[in-house]
Amino acid sequence: MLTVRRAQRRFGRRVIFTDLDLDVPVGARVFLGGSNGSGKTTLLRCLSGTLTLSAGQATVGGHPVGSLPARRLTGVCLAPEQGLYEKLSARENVALVARLRLPRQAVRPAVARVEAELDLTGYATVPVERCSAGMRARVSIARALVAEPALLLLDEPGRSLDEKSRLLLWQALDRRPDLTCLIASHLADDRSRCQSALTLPTVR
Repeated sequence: MLTVRRAQRRFGRRVIFTDLDLDVPVGARVFLGGSNGSGKTTLLRCLSGTLTLSAGQATVGGHPVGSLPARRLTGVCLAPEQGLYEKLSARENVALVARLRLPRQAVRPAVARVEAELDLTGYATVPVERCSAGMRARVSIARALVAEPALLLLDEPGRSLDEKSRLLLWQALDRRPDLTCLIASHLADDRSRCQSALTLPTVR
């Protein structure tokens, strides 16, 4: 599902990561580890298409990252408490993504499903600007899942979630055995739920 070959990203003279190879099959969960500043978030941004690689290549389902087909296959939650439309409700934020990616008749049931999975139903009409950090994180995860992506990129998804909410997230992932996940985290529990791990070294 996800293939990375000799990937490098630099900012000016600073090399963030280099010579990175990765093969992630359908349905696999990969834990992305490393110290702060090792490039975990940067790698996820490159794989989502919001940043370009400085060298090397990466594909999602055989499509170059950043291409429209690759973007359609990818669900992204890179800043769980950010990137939401503050004046819109939790439901409207999720539905916005659903309308962009799903047939019209599929939008309402898809939104209802992720609301139920992540226990958002009671807060669905609350404007995001009035939501707690944990609730905002759940809304962001719901947006990433609502269109049933083939690849899910998560950056520190448990950072603002309590134990119950983290369990809801993992239960939602367990219901999608064919969903390929790349999860950047510092939590041992997240590591234990993944089949493999990639630790990014800090490049000097």
